[in-house]
Amino acid sequence: MNRSAVLIPHFNNPQGLYASLASIGHSETIDAIIVDDGSSKAKIDEAAARQAFKARGEVCFFYLPKNCGIEYALNTGLEAMIAAGYQYGARLDCDDLVAPDRFARQAAFLDANPDVYLLGSAVTFFDGSGDRFTIHQPQTHEAIVRQMHDDNAFTHPAVMFRMAGVCEIGLYPTDCKNAEDFAWFWQFVQHYRTANLPEVLTRSEYNDAGISMSRRRRQQAMRIKLLARHFDWSPRSAAKLAKASVSYVLPLSLARAIKRGLGIGKWN
Repeated sequence: MNRSAVLIPHFNNPQGLYASLASIGHSETIDAIIVDDGSSKAKIDEAAARQAFKARGEVCFFYLPKNCGIEYALNTGLEAMIAAGYQYGARLDCDDLVAPDRFARQAAFLDANPDVYLLGSAVTFFDGSGDRFTIHQPQTHEAIVRQMHDDNAFTHPAVMFRMAGVCEIGLYPTDCKNAEDFAWFWQFVQHYRTANLPEVLTRSEYNDAGISMSRRRRQQAMRIKLLARHFDWSPRSAAKLAKASVSYVLPLSLARAIKRGLGIGKWN
């Protein structure tokens, strides 16, 4: 067993899983924890997954008896990682690709900064046409705290975290569907120092057509719930909560038109 493991939830996308595993560098010393969330249409070929994984580590599989949702798949993986005694945990989604030395670089940063418990990086989003755009998240803890009062300051499949912190703050919340990562990262931000690396260490699949309007509404509602939960009575916190509330009631097309008219880089 290595000291680090990457947690990958899977649902009916074995080819994406194999691609993600194959992107991990040969010199990486990391295990892979794969949790299948009740796939029925396209199941994992464990032999193919192990063949794709060239890193110096083990691949472990866990299967939920039915489709429960990503937060339950993630928590199943976290519980297994806690039981195994890993020092660091990381995240990756099927179809996402990593820099060959991503996990070594993140582990080295955490080794050198023992007060940091959650670490992300810049992420480039891609689709069938190639790279679309890159998100550079705030790097310092202070900037991350400010960003969290507006939107998630971490890109979920790009993070690495200390398992000691997971043991303290607990698993992903199950009452924030479609925003479980935002809610969970808030716990890290409130209890520990956090950071983002400036380098692009993960390339994440972008599929705008796959984000339905109904899911966007749920995401927005959860975001408002979390901003209200962490409201700190500052003018900035109030302004960001008001912005999220306005965005929730506006049609997506109108919100984007306002964004373009005002020259705002991001209007969720």
